[in-house]
Amino acid sequence: SSGINAEYGLQAALLDAGVGEKGSEVVGRDTCHITLAMCGAAAYPTIYQSLTSMLTLSKNSLNSGDVTTLYQLYSAEDPPPVSFLRLPQLFELLIDALYAPSSGRNTDHNDKYIYVLAYGVSVTERWDGEERRAINTKRLEQTINAIEKTQKLVKLGDLQEWLCNIESVFKYLKYPVVSMGVITYCKHVTMDNSYFKGVSDTVPLHLILIDEIANNHPLHHDTVFTFLKQLFERSHEHLQELEQIEIRKMIIDRMVHLLCVGHVIPVIQYMRFCLDSESADKSLIRHFAAEVMEVTTSPYSKEFISEFLPIAKNPDITASLRNINESDSISQFIEYCGG
Repeated sequence: SSGINAEYGLQAALLDAGVGEKGSEVVGRDTCHITLAMCGAAAYPTIYQSLTSMLTLSKNSLNSGDVTTLYQLYSAEDPPPVSFLRLPQLFELLIDALYAPSSGRNTDHNDKYIYVLAYGVSVTERWDGEERRAINTKRLEQTINAIEKTQKLVKLGDLQEWLCNIESVFKYLKYPVVSMGVITYCKHVTMDNSYFKGVSDTVPLHLILIDEIANNHPLHHDTVFTFLKQLFERSHEHLQELEQIEIRKMIIDRMVHLLCVGHVIPVIQYMRFCLDSESADKSLIRHFAAEVMEVTTSPYSKEFISEFLPIAKNPDITASLRNINESDSISQFIEYCGG
């Protein structure tokens, strides 16, 4: 329903917010105290202390004591404003703690970590000036359940369990917070050098999950694309050269899928960069060009033409894709663009 979609949209927007805050951290400025002061957390000394003890730049790590304090405050009859939990840094730390297989965290307080994260992304409030009129928690239990079930699969680390529960997993991936967690999980799993060993003709489960996340969440497209670029650019020296090419073709197919669900220009710009910088084998750019022509049709936007035409007109890339009577898709695209 549209109501559910709106709430999922809120989750996604919350999880993707805060670029400025993270940017400040990069240049060494600690914005935690300022952010908390601006949202009025100073009026709640206990929550202010718990959050600053974890989120200041020198710490930037969770501890079970402070998370337990947050859990107790937000499970009470009159909880503090949910806005205090809506800090991108806190979301990121909670997601990492729950979904990174190598987090090394004591899992005794899992339920509290999950509750705090679920509360922050799913609960809404209605305010009239300084007075809170209503707290809407109708999505809280469902969100907790979705995080619990997928986090349990991450903890088990058993591929067969994922496959046996794939229908439920796809349902849970509709929750933006779960999708962000699964992206985190996939990043860690695919970092293993042995991950792609023997994988050349079938798409691994984790990349199928990434495709499904791209289907569901436009606001996660940037995060998905960053992950795919890192995977594409990674050294796969432990594999044979032909295996490396096949793996990268598989990753390009994921990028083309991302293009199909709306992330068009960034994907084409990246592959054009790979062409211009000669940072990828020409056969890979050729594969990309052929796939793009297969999934697109006229009319083409000016921006699409501007980015893709140099690839299409490059004879090193597309000569073998064209035929003498110019009935192929590349030739027709070039003709559409005015030659």
